[in-house]
Amino acid sequence: MSASSPTVGRSALYRIGAILVCIAAAGLAGCSFEPTERLSRKAIGTVVVDGFADASSAWSLGETRYWKARATGDVIDVANTPLGTGVSPIWFSGELPGDFQVSVRATVRKEGLDGGWGVEFGAKGRKFAYRALVYASGRFCLDRLFDVYPEFIHCIPRQPEVEAGTSTNVLSIRVVGQEIEIKVNDQDVVTFADDRYEPGELSLAVAGAGTSVRFEDIAVVSLE
Repeated sequence: MSASSPTVGRSALYRIGAILVCIAAAGLAGCSFEPTERLSRKAIGTVVVDGFADASSAWSLGETRYWKARATGDVIDVANTPLGTGVSPIWFSGELPGDFQVSVRATVRKEGLDGGWGVEFGAKGRKFAYRALVYASGRFCLDRLFDVYPEFIHCIPRQPEVEAGTSTNVLSIRVVGQEIEIKVNDQDVVTFADDRYEPGELSLAVAGAGTSVRFEDIAVVSLE
C-alpha cells in the first residue's frame, strides 16, 4: 500500500500472521516456513513452465535505452529507464499451448511514473495483441491492439482486487479457445469472449518511466 494509506494489504497480513505463528512455535520445536507458496502448486493441468530458474535462456533479458532486465537467482528484475515511458516487454522464448493458464507473482519495487506491470499474450511477431496490467495506483487495465490504437476492454482506476503501492500481486490469465478469464490475487476481474483471439507469443511487461519490478514466480499450465 502507499505510505499515506492506513490499510494493510492482504498479502502483508498473511506474512505477518505466518511470522507470529513462527515466533510462537520457535520456543518449542523451532520453526521454518515458506513465506509464499509456489504458483505451480495450485495448478490444475500440466505445468510447462515452473518459475524463473532458467530465465537467462527462456526470457529476452538484457538492456536497451528503455529498460534493463536481469535474472538474479530465481527471480527477474526489470527496471525502466527515464526514457522508458511506454511498456517494456520481456519476451518468452518458448511456445505456449493453445489452451493455457499463466500466473505471475511480482512486486513493484519503485513506482516510477504511472508504474505497473503485467502480461502480454496473443502477440504476433513480438507485437502485442492483448495486455493486462496492474498498476501501483491500484488501477487495472486490459486492452487489445489490432489496428493503430489500443482498445480498452476493461479499465478501472481503482480495482478493489489490486494491492496498490509497492506491493505484491498475482495476475492470472486463462485462455480456452477464445474465452479469456483474468484474475488478480485469485479473485475474478474480467471474463470475455473474443472471436479475434488467436494463439501467439507471451511477454512480461513493465510500464512507466523509472518503474522497477521484481518478477518472483510464474507458472504456465497447459489446459489441452
